[in-house]
Amino acid sequence: MGSATVQGGRKKRRQIRGYRSYRVKYGLEAPEHQAYARRLSEDGLFIATNMIVYPVGSRIVMDIDIGGTIYQATGLVRNALKMDARYARLAKPGMGIEFTEARSELKQALAAGA
Repeated sequence: MGSATVQGGRKKRRQIRGYRSYRVKYGLEAPEHQAYARRLSEDGLFIATNMIVYPVGSRIVMDIDIGGTIYQATGLVRNALKMDARYARLAKPGMGIEFTEARSELKQALAAGA
């Protein structure tokens, strides 16, 4: 998700990610599942869920609630991790999503530090 540069053998992100939680609805054809989005940036987000995780490469549609305003976006699943609930504390299950289409209003809200 997002641009990265390699520094000291590790990738370093160019976009600063916000660590607040936002409600998000998502799905393949319509936003039908609800979860929380974290690490939101202008390039994408992380959907924290262990319930419905789509395979890498899937195109999903999203409604993202930021401060009571719903923003629509589409994206590609770039990484996905689903695990048994007993082990959910060991790693963060969910999906890393790269935006493929996001309205300018969403990008403006993110740039303003929403």
